[in-house]
Amino acid sequence: MDSLWLYDHFVSLGADETLPVFDGWTGLAALSALTSRARLGVLVTGVTYRNPAILAKMTATLDHISGGRAVLGLGAGWHEREHRAYGIEFPSAGERISMLDEACTVIRSLFENDVTDFHGAHYVLRDAVLVPKPLQRHLPLLIGGGGERKTLRVVARHADLWNAFGTPEVVVGKRAALDGHCVAVGRDPANIGVTVNVGVIVRDRPGLVEDRLNEIGEIANFPDYAASNRPWGPPDVVATRLAEYANAGASEIIAVMPAPYDHQTIERLATEIAPRLRQLTPSKHPTP
Repeated sequence: MDSLWLYDHFVSLGADETLPVFDGWTGLAALSALTSRARLGVLVTGVTYRNPAILAKMTATLDHISGGRAVLGLGAGWHEREHRAYGIEFPSAGERISMLDEACTVIRSLFENDVTDFHGAHYVLRDAVLVPKPLQRHLPLLIGGGGERKTLRVVARHADLWNAFGTPEVVVGKRAALDGHCVAVGRDPANIGVTVNVGVIVRDRPGLVEDRLNEIGEIANFPDYAASNRPWGPPDVVATRLAEYANAGASEIIAVMPAPYDHQTIERLATEIAPRLRQLTPSKHPTP
């Protein structure tokens, strides 16, 4: 199934914070009205940004607006400058991961139980109700992050989908760590799908790839581009490199598209890359 994702940041992630950035959750509501089949999610919402009960309400609302297509993406948060600018507390990494763990418990309880009482180190809910529930009987929870000791333990406990980035070799190593946490908590690793963020550029000549990299400027040095397998170039090259992610265990490949949006790559992913990828991975069927 196809999917569309927006990020949850309040300022541009590059050096120039005056570049325009819209709110991701509001944007998803608009996308839900313009689409009919693709799953919709934020990749990912920092747990520091919103109370998890409020976030559960937002997600349930999106699920109704979209006809049952919402995916809740969560992470521990990382952009310290953004927190400081907006007056949002930025605890230590360990505390943020502990918040993520509690938030997942709170949100799943609100989705599935009539009444939620929760008394944790970070959140307290008393006789909390969530009505209406999401349309989906089990709304998918995606957790982003690669910390092998703590973050992946939270993924093993709560996630339906894990979002990763890096080379295929990095994904294989972190998936092995995740599998170990799954065994420790008594969960089948096969029940957690793997999504991978990859900066994709489809062009027939190297010079045109460089033109696109120059167009997006410093964004090209962000992890989703600089640390990926660099699937840049003509369709055969891109498909072959994306197939390496499928062989590394990815069930879904998320093509990162910073503004200005690369309409050529979007169209060629659908018409040229996807068919080639299905031929290269007949038993895996990753979704680009």
